[in-house]
Parts: sequence; structure tokens; C-alpha cells
Amino acid sequence: MDFGTEGKRLAVEIIATMVHIKSTMVTLLLRPSGIPDDIYKSLLYKRDEATGRILSKRQIAPLILDQLEVRGIAEASIRSLVEIAAGWSSFHLADDEFAARAVVQKSRELLGTLELMEAREAQQREIARKEELARLEREKADLITRQSSLLLMMFDELARSDDPQGRGYLLQDLLN
Repeated sequence: MDFGTEGKRLAVEIIATMVHIKSTMVTLLLRPSGIPDDIYKSLLYKRDEATGRILSKRQIAPLILDQLEVRGIAEASIRSLVEIAAGWSSFHLADDEFAARAVVQKSRELLGTLELMEAREAQQREIARKEELARLEREKADLITRQSSLLLMMFDELARSDDPQGRGYLLQDLLN
């Protein structure tokens, strides 16, 4: 399931607002969501080249997401972050409790939308599978009907034939 820009924006908000302290962010958000340590370790205390100040969580988040994209694990990690945020209840860890509650609500909405879309896709796949099975069943029935017609014609020919040797060959073909 593709999260797109909305999911990435939400992931940035989750990283930036759910907890106030970076080490807590790592422990409660990044590690549980499956983000490898080597992606964020160097970013936690990196300084901004222009100002010399340590990068904020909001500045670190897009860098982490870019590295996840490069490694091809962004979808799974973003989904894990959204799932963690959707079940979040530790609002006391956030700098702004109301912003954290808004992020949790947005995560729940996005997760609900994704689950609805996944259920719809699964239902469409099931319908397509059933249609394919029905088509195969119809083809099998048509084949049996054609073979039955051919066997009936062979039996009729066998019954009408006056040539005993010919009947023997037809009977042999019919039995085979």
C-alpha cells in the first residue's frame, strides 16, 4: 500500500511531535518501527552547517525518510510509525500535548483509510479469482460436452456399422 506524500508528511510529524527528547524518540518510535540504527545515529547530534546548531527532530525526519527511500524500506517503516502513533497514549512525553493528540488522530484516520483500501483491494482480488475459477469451470464443461458429443458420434457409428473389423477398431478407439 502506497502512503504517498501524506504518509511521509505524517511520518515527519510523528517523529517531530510525539516525544520531546531525541533518545526517547529513538527508543519509542524509530527502533520499534524497524528503522536501522545506522540511518539515524549520525543525524541525532549533527549540526546545521549554516547556524552551527544541532538539527531538530523536524529537520532530521526528512533525512531519515530519504535514507529509508534509498534502502527501499520506506513503506514498511512509515506504516510501522503510523501504527505506533495510532496506538499512542503517552502524551506527557510530547512538548505540545495537543499537537501530539492531533498527530495520533491523523494517524488513526490514515491507518483506517489504508485498511479500508486494502480490504477493498482484497475483495476485488477475491472477485477476480472467483471469476477466473468460474471461467475455468465453464471451459472444462465445454470440453466435456464436446468430448461427449464426439464419443456419442463414435458410438452411433459403431452401432450402425456392418463391418466387424471396423467396429473393433472403433470400439478400441472409443475405449481409449
